[in-house]
Amino acid sequence: MLVIFSFIAAALLMGALDESPLLGGVIGALLAWVYGLSQRVQQLEQAQRHPAPPPQPVSERPPTPIVASPPKPTPQPATLEPSRPLVPPVAAPVPAAPAYRPPEGNALDKAFASAWSWLTGGNPFVRVGIILLFIGVVFLMRYSLEQGLLPVELRLLGAATGAFVLLGYGWKLRNRSGAYGLILQAGGIGLLYLTVFAAFSLYQLVPALLAFAVLLLIVVAATVLAVKQDSLPLAAFAATGGFLAPLLTSTGSNNYIGLFSFYALLNAGIVAVAWFKTWRLLNLLGFVFTFVIASLWGWFSYQPENFATTEPFLILFFLFYLAIAVLFATRTPVNFKDKVDSTLVFGTPILGFLMQTSLVREFEYGIALSAAGMGLFYLAVCAGLWRRFGKQQQLLMETFLALGVVFLTLAIPFAVDGIKTATAWAVEGVGILWVSIRQQQPWRRVFAVLLQLASLIALLLEVLSFTPPDLSDSRAFLNGEFLSVVLVSAALLIISRLLSDDFDDKRDFEQPVATVLFFAAWLFLSLLFEKQIGDFRLHQHITALHLGYATVIGIGLSILARFKLWSLSPYLLPMALLLVGLAILNVLGDNVSITVGWEWLAWAAAFISLYLAAFRLQQRGWFTSWLHFTHVALLWLGFALLSHELSMQVQTLVAVGSTWDIASLPLIGVVMLGWLLRGTRWPLPDYAASLLHFVAFPMAGILGLWVLISLHNNGATPPTTWIPLLNPLDVVTLVIAYLGWQLYQHPEITHSPANTQLLRYTGVGLAFLWANTLILRAQHHWNGLAWAFPDLLLQPSTQTLLAIAWTLGGMALTWQANRLGKRKLWVFGAVLLGAVVLKLFVVDFAASGTVARIVSFLSVGVLLLFIGYLAPLPPAEQAIDKRPD
Repeated sequence: MLVIFSFIAAALLMGALDESPLLGGVIGALLAWVYGLSQRVQQLEQAQRHPAPPPQPVSERPPTPIVASPPKPTPQPATLEPSRPLVPPVAAPVPAAPAYRPPEGNALDKAFASAWSWLTGGNPFVRVGIILLFIGVVFLMRYSLEQGLLPVELRLLGAATGAFVLLGYGWKLRNRSGAYGLILQAGGIGLLYLTVFAAFSLYQLVPALLAFAVLLLIVVAATVLAVKQDSLPLAAFAATGGFLAPLLTSTGSNNYIGLFSFYALLNAGIVAVAWFKTWRLLNLLGFVFTFVIASLWGWFSYQPENFATTEPFLILFFLFYLAIAVLFATRTPVNFKDKVDSTLVFGTPILGFLMQTSLVREFEYGIALSAAGMGLFYLAVCAGLWRRFGKQQQLLMETFLALGVVFLTLAIPFAVDGIKTATAWAVEGVGILWVSIRQQQPWRRVFAVLLQLASLIALLLEVLSFTPPDLSDSRAFLNGEFLSVVLVSAALLIISRLLSDDFDDKRDFEQPVATVLFFAAWLFLSLLFEKQIGDFRLHQHITALHLGYATVIGIGLSILARFKLWSLSPYLLPMALLLVGLAILNVLGDNVSITVGWEWLAWAAAFISLYLAAFRLQQRGWFTSWLHFTHVALLWLGFALLSHELSMQVQTLVAVGSTWDIASLPLIGVVMLGWLLRGTRWPLPDYAASLLHFVAFPMAGILGLWVLISLHNNGATPPTTWIPLLNPLDVVTLVIAYLGWQLYQHPEITHSPANTQLLRYTGVGLAFLWANTLILRAQHHWNGLAWAFPDLLLQPSTQTLLAIAWTLGGMALTWQANRLGKRKLWVFGAVLLGAVVLKLFVVDFAASGTVARIVSFLSVGVLLLFIGYLAPLPPAEQAIDKRPD
């Protein structure tokens, strides 16, 4: 809040003075930020100098008489007041001073509290006075320059004299309370910076070599004063004055070489201080001023012809703050929580790389080479730290190693298709999250997740724009767009993986966030995968692409499950099954064979990888409920694929729709049903119930449907002769009948009465129809009758054969029912015989004057007499139970 107020006030002030409001706002915000950091440092120093007193012992009170009472089995509830010990207490060690805690309350309360503390604490008058004096000197010098009141030499001499006076009095009063002398010294150093910079950059009165020698001397002097007096405020105010001096004296001449040279000397002084002191505030001051001012100059004033003189400064600033980050880590106590300054460790490569991309975007592969160079540099620094410090700086080395890998990875999409800022945000967010988990900083973790979402949204808006893709210089899946999507999705998955683990200070919302990021990453990647297929018109390869995608998922799941790396990963299994299903639909739609070319290898790899993934997941006990569905789905997908392929191969040998073609259709289902009923290998023992109920039982229904459809075929197999029960259709039907009987007797099926009844009645009905069709095919092949309906059925000989067959069937049922005492079965056989009699009078009786009618009546009559003698109606079950033994 204070930063916002300062930005607005300074912008209005500079606007009133006919200066740039934006520049004034930036300066005001920086000053407010610097002040807030200085207040925090001062409070920390006060907490260290005046530690909190140890807790006072509880005053002794006269002992209360204790009345004896019987012991109780349940413990007494704890009281609010501590009970007096029965023995003299042992002196406990004095606890350390409590760590500084920021004031509680909302942002507005904190802002007012900071403002009140600034007005009432320390020496506010000297603070305000030194700032006003510094700005007043700047305005005086500019006014005298514009009006020509005094010679330039006298102005600079007066400013230098005032600076030395402030330094002298500040040194003399250095021990005075309220940091009076230190603030005077800081003002004097800032004024010296201003004087030398004006003499060199504004008035060109001194040569460059002399100016920088003097500035270097001032930097060394300021460093020595700050370190010798152990005064962070002195160093901070001096650095602030030095960084602001060029801004306040700017005439718009765009002398960026002088500006950056001056900033290089200031940063060299900060590096020198970092060698002796771990002053994070000073490091952040230099970092913010350097990169913010450099970014503003680059935004408004940089031209491509300035590259040769700008690039060295960017590299130098990058090296400065990399060195400061290393010095901070190596000189901070090992048990310090913020041992790695993530602001510098990650901020330096982020800002530096973004600025570098602006400088080299006109060069071919400039961004890619910059990313590769930065990656190799970080790996080299990591190796150097390992040789110098070993495991002592493990966190810093792991961070630099991660950054090196990240930038080397970024070089790929940048080399293929230019800069993708969103990709940089995503991969850097991974590093921020990783360090924040190690340092137990929840708000930085929130920032890392927000950075990931911002990169995802930015890339999504770019990718899904309505601009037609340029395919002239790109290749499918090897272009910058898709590789950037892969990197962003990978970053999301890594963050999801990190948040899925158990770590200290984990918040309740982080696990749901990990799940959301997991699904968002895969959804985003899959959508862009399909978009690449459409953009590059790869529909002829869509089957192989989907299978390859499913294979990658299956192999990845196997690895993750093998090493027990990620419990969220099994949720990708349904996605892989969907990809295989889409590939099968494409094959069926195009009516092509999978053995063309090397596509069969892709199918084999997909199924093997998915079965391997399911096996590994079962070993780990992950995704157990979905593994049943997975095995069921894999079998159905395999059935559809192999049945289609077998039909395609058979149709290359025989005519479509022929008996051989029809007989081949159920073979894959027959083999699969037989394996399910008789197999003993994995996964049958572990998933027998699911496979039998959801694969074997429906498969039997499909095979029964095939039997019903195959009855329309006459069974001809030229050039061979049709033989009943030995032709292809009858052989397959008999095998199906045997498997159906085995399924009917299986223990898993007999547990369900509904399933057994369905199998029983369906099997009987299909057997009856198949037996009648067998008679019709014999009539067609042996008697030369045409396979045409209803003419074939209306033939007298056909009716006679059907009547005899039905009577034999009814006789067999009634005889078996009488032998077993099954009254219901006997009734069923009697109904069939009744149907025969009804047919005789309705159909056969109409064929008067034919031998067939005579044969029908005589044969049926004789058979009925025989049945009546051999298999009378069995007694009821109650009567059977009452029979004497």
